[in-house]
Formats: sequence, C-alpha cells, structure tokens
Amino acid sequence: MKSEVIRGEGHSATLKVEVDPEELAEMLEQTYKDISRKLKIPGFRKGKIPRKVIDSHLGPEHVRIEAIKSGLPGLYVKGVRESGIFPVSDPEIKLIEAGENGKVIFEAKVDVKPEIEIKDYKGLEIKAPESKVTEDDVNDALDEARNRFATLEVVETRPAGSGDFVMFDYKVFADGEPLEGKSGADRMIEIGADDFLPGFDEQLEGARKGDILDVVVTFPPEYGEQSLAGKPATFRTMVKEVKKKVLPALDDDLAKNVSEFETLVEFKDDLRKRIALIKERTVKRAIRERVTQALVDRTYIDLPDSIVERQVQREIKKISDELSGRGISLDDYLAALKETRYQLEKVIRDNVVDELKTELVVDAVAKAESIEVSDEEAVEYIKENALAGGENPATDKDEIYSDDMISGVKANLRLSKGIDLLVENAVITCESPASPLTVASVEDVETGDLERRGGA
Repeated sequence: MKSEVIRGEGHSATLKVEVDPEELAEMLEQTYKDISRKLKIPGFRKGKIPRKVIDSHLGPEHVRIEAIKSGLPGLYVKGVRESGIFPVSDPEIKLIEAGENGKVIFEAKVDVKPEIEIKDYKGLEIKAPESKVTEDDVNDALDEARNRFATLEVVETRPAGSGDFVMFDYKVFADGEPLEGKSGADRMIEIGADDFLPGFDEQLEGARKGDILDVVVTFPPEYGEQSLAGKPATFRTMVKEVKKKVLPALDDDLAKNVSEFETLVEFKDDLRKRIALIKERTVKRAIRERVTQALVDRTYIDLPDSIVERQVQREIKKISDELSGRGISLDDYLAALKETRYQLEKVIRDNVVDELKTELVVDAVAKAESIEVSDEEAVEYIKENALAGGENPATDKDEIYSDDMISGVKANLRLSKGIDLLVENAVITCESPASPLTVASVEDVETGDLERRGGA
C-alpha cells in the first residue's frame, strides 16, 4: 500500500491510497468465500461453491466491485495508521480508479486534529486553594454527626417552622379530579430540606396538627411518569403531627455513639485528620485543573467544527437515551424546563470546547516530552482499579482486556502523565499565606483526575 496526505484548507486533509495487487487479491479471496457461504446454487453446498461457478452466475466484475467496496473501510484504517494522520471526522471516501489491471486508488477526505504549538509550559504560575483545616470545618462535621443521631419530639404549642418535621396524609388532584393511585399516609418531610417535590415543604410552614391544606406544586420534568412530568397538581394534605429535631449533647457519649472513640477530644482529633485528607485531595485536583487551564489560556487553539459537533451530538444522544429509559422524550423534557434544544446544545457545546482544548494542550505536552505508556502499565492500572472496586482482576491481559480497553487506558494515562509534568514544573502559591503548599505535597495524584475534569 502506498499512501499520501494532501493538506487542504483549515483542518481538512485528503488521504490518497494506492492498493497493492497482493492486497486486492486477498480481498477477492475473502469476497469469494463470503459469497460462497451465502449464495444458493443447486448441486453445491454453501461454502463449497467454486470461483468459476460464482463467476458464471454473478460475473467476475461484480465480485471485484464487491471486494473493493467491502475492503475500503479496512484499507482506510490501514492508510490512516501508515500516514500518521489523526482524523477527527468521518471520512468521505471516493474511489478514483478500479481498473481491470488490478490497480485500485481511492481518496478519503477528513478533518484532522489540529497541531497545537505550546510555549513556556514549564513554570506556569497558579494559586492553590486553602488547605488548612479550620475549627469551622470540625464543627460542621460534628453538627453532621449530631444530626444523624438526633431524635424527634412532638410539638403541641406552636406551628411548624423551618427544620421541623411534618407528618401528613395526602391525596393528589389534577384539573380538579383525583389521580388514581396517587395518595399516601404518614408521609414525613422536613421543612427546608426540599426532599419531596420542589416547593412542597415550604407550604407546610405555619401548619398545625389537624390542618387541611391544598399544596400546589409542579411535578419535575424528569418525573418518572411522563403523563405527569412538568404538570401542576394539588396535594390535599391533612397534617397529623408536627415534630422538632432534638440534637444530642456534644459530649463523650456522642463520641461513643458515632465512632470507635471513647472521648469527644479523640473523636475531634480523628475528624480533623479525615478533613485534612479530604482537603488535600481537593487541593490536588484543583491544582491539576488550574495548571491545565493556565496552559489553555495562553495557547491558541483552532478547533475543527466537526470534532465539536460530533461530540455535542454524542452528548445529546446520551441524555436522550437516559430520558427514554425513564419513558420521557427529550422534547417533552425541554418543554417542561421551558428550554429549547438550541439552549441545551449551547451549554453542552461550551463544555465540549473546554474539554477538547484541555485534551489537546495536554496531548501536545505529552508529545513534546515524548511521554509514552506501556501495555504493562495500562494492565496494572486496570487491575488496581478492579481490586479497588472489589473485583478479581485477570492475571493475564488476554483473558479479559481487549485491545480497545488497553488503548483507551494508555491514552488516559499518557495525558495524566502530561498533567503530572505540568504540576511538577509549576510555580504554585497559596490563596492564603497561612497555608503554605509545596510541590511535594501535590505529588502522587490519582490518574483518574483528568477524566473527572472531562479531558482524555
């Protein structure tokens, strides 16, 4: 095979491929086998029909054209690999020559990944977020623990207020008619938690035991029953009880109930350590995001429209499929939100552009630094993640790991190593002088951070 890349305007390129006679012969052989398995000819078993018989029924020219048509996609992929181009759009393949002399030439027009010129990617200046554990952090964690072990006491002397719990029975009406199967008893919600239907709990504020209220709400667009999604309804509600939350005392007994420690002092020390670990991970992730964004901001990137639109439509399809699985169409969902498809696509497009720019600049860094990842590294990463997820990883990569999986992991690890290099060479200062941060403290960052940002 001979291949040639002809650069066009902007991001377009044409891959011109001349197929070797030997390759055409292999394609013909495979096509004859395929036809032999499918063709029905009296006196011959499927798969055992000689070439001469096939030629007499279909004609050798028909077989040759079928061989070329079926072989072009594979030849295109091979040509891409040999030429070294990186297509970001589906190819427009055009057959240029397919003479009886065995010579086959075709062209494939594609958009290719833009070449990014990066400069001064070492020494990027960024600010790291605050990493110091404050007393407010510890107190918030203590409040969360107290809330988990809170008790409820009946309130008789006042109406329900924010933070109180209300128990009620209800029946749902739409357009003045009761909805079949839409009633409930002894439902309990917390005023201010907004964990039932949007706007429901706030309408119970001020209610007392025995009150009958008409609570008017709108079912959310993603509601499981499509007939009700985005529709208004009235909940005829009878209040049965109002209860207040009583928090346990902040003492050693609390520590014993919520942890393995005997004293509140020990429990607080442990909380402080746990919060420090969480903040450390948060800071590491923020540094990786900020250092890549700093490089994106100083780099000119001209993205092909084709790669952006392809990714946008992929995200739209993902959303549509998720909604469809719940019995909701994308159009109905958008109508309930009072949004248009254009607005949705704009939000997605902005995110896609950010993600692609990040991936391109980090890829350019990896290329400039000759960063590579071996198959063994990829397999080890897969095994470590399997173990972390409680799975039993295969001992041999051929047992379970496909080439596509290995290639995908290698690509992600390569980009992650590129970000590691940016972080190691960045000039990092802190947003708060009271919390010094060294480069050493942001090493050993998880390789999954790039995916969480959206790159790779």
